[in-house]
Amino acid sequence: MNKITIFLITFFFLTIFQSAMAIETPDYTVKMSHNNYEIRSYPSMLVAEVTVMGDRDQASTRGFRKLAAFIFGDNISSESISMTSPVSQRKVSEKIAMTSPVLQKQKEKGQWIVNFMMPGKYNKQSLPVPMDGDIRIIETEPYSTVSIRFSGSASKRNLKEHQNKLDEFLSSRKIDITGEPEYAFYDAPFVPPMFRRNEIHYRILESLN
Repeated sequence: MNKITIFLITFFFLTIFQSAMAIETPDYTVKMSHNNYEIRSYPSMLVAEVTVMGDRDQASTRGFRKLAAFIFGDNISSESISMTSPVSQRKVSEKIAMTSPVLQKQKEKGQWIVNFMMPGKYNKQSLPVPMDGDIRIIETEPYSTVSIRFSGSASKRNLKEHQNKLDEFLSSRKIDITGEPEYAFYDAPFVPPMFRRNEIHYRILESLN
């Protein structure tokens, strides 16, 4: 490998990292850190979200396309909204009322909520209104999570492996959680898997202070 090739590869990765650093991300506070695990506190934030059908990969693609169209100008102001990171998604639980208890049933294909955080300069009044009626603009309540951070692709195998690790951590620490796991992907597909930032979160039942 000659010097020119090394320079071009280095320049390519520096460009990727500089671009990633320029993208706004959630301003959370780390309450506890252990290896790749963190307990975090998130403030209220404005998000655009959409519910889509399919398996996780299909839902991710469909949800991203709808939200990307919105921020690229498919809104009543035709205004471009800065991209943020990560793209997050979670499965919608199908609750089936029985005698006791209430069961949660998961299917390979189902409903998923995909969302983007909106840039901090906007509030609910100033954010352009989506043309797509499926997109909801929501101001979240503050919440806490237990999270694991890892690299690699967003393959089913990689996600399952790290979700199992997070489940083991939860069991060992006896942390009470609520809802389905949330998947967060920070990087564009052209970023090599070894440099990607992925996360899995569970909402904590009671905020830890």
